[in-house]
Amino acid sequence: MYKIFQRQTIGAVLSILIATASLTGLASAKDLTVNLETSNTLIDQAKKLAVASHARVAIAIVDAGGNLVSFQKMDGTQLGSIELAIRKAKTALSFARPTADMEHALNSGNYMISTLPNALPAGGGYPIMVNNELVGALGLSGGEGETDAHLAQSTVTTFLQTSKAKSTE
Repeated sequence: MYKIFQRQTIGAVLSILIATASLTGLASAKDLTVNLETSNTLIDQAKKLAVASHARVAIAIVDAGGNLVSFQKMDGTQLGSIELAIRKAKTALSFARPTADMEHALNSGNYMISTLPNALPAGGGYPIMVNNELVGALGLSGGEGETDAHLAQSTVTTFLQTSKAKSTE
């Protein structure tokens, strides 16, 4: 049991470090606000990556308060993915970790995760962190959990790298 917990903890820490490692050029979370402009940029990036992966997804962006800022559903995405994308974004924000980490913990036998209030432990939610400060989250739904998780992480990582490059210009 200790080894499972240790792996889950290491995985969660690594995921957060990956998300924040590219942000050393941003001075503080004030340098990046999750507003309509940034959320639309995130959605455009997610759609680009989804098309390249031959996936159709629903994409939700929430701000640091858990408020839905922007949402889009690609044509042909199942209707059930609308609510799932929003819940994944809110879960990633509420627990400050990728929802894929929670899904992996659940699949490894940490059943307590299934009892967390308002949590959706399914890949596709990813927190947006700036210098260890949570500024929002992205949620994707429409593909398999691993596809959604990969697209969400890639979207946020690419967006943050682009934001860092713009802030140092």
